[in-house]
Amino acid sequence: MFSFLRKKQITVAVECYEASRFVAGLQTTTEKRSYKTDVRKLQKQFYAVRDSLAARSDPSGTLVIFHNPDEAGRFRYFVGDLVDKASQPEAVTVVELEPGDYAEIHVKFKVPNDLALSVARAKHYFMETWLPASGYRLKGDVESMELYDCRSNIQLPSIELIFPLEKMKG
Repeated sequence: MFSFLRKKQITVAVECYEASRFVAGLQTTTEKRSYKTDVRKLQKQFYAVRDSLAARSDPSGTLVIFHNPDEAGRFRYFVGDLVDKASQPEAVTVVELEPGDYAEIHVKFKVPNDLALSVARAKHYFMETWLPASGYRLKGDVESMELYDCRSNIQLPSIELIFPLEKMKG
């Protein structure tokens, strides 16, 4: 068959974070109906406080966290930068990525318009194919995390899709 018709294979790697990682930013509660408007507003607010963050990581990265929806379909959305310490200005929320196992999928895209479809494909593969056979389950109420770092702005753009994991008890 034609090679250009083949879909790219999705690879999941399980990484063990040995130490806590911190992300400082802002969050909001939203729903599908108002998601785009709420996210734009939150991102503007975040960019206004970004320079006040202490000890931004080098290399830096922006992490977006999607939480699972509640019964009413509302979910928390968080955007923040990786930082090296938990102590941050009062105006921001600090999220700790605790030591443990995390699934990571390197998602590549050619143009920004391809990103949403590439992420959706990777999430679907992870939830429907990889996770049920892995011996893991998702940890906490996080649906997924998207890490945008220096690779997001180069000639071969990509992001990391991250899922917190815990081993299922036998």
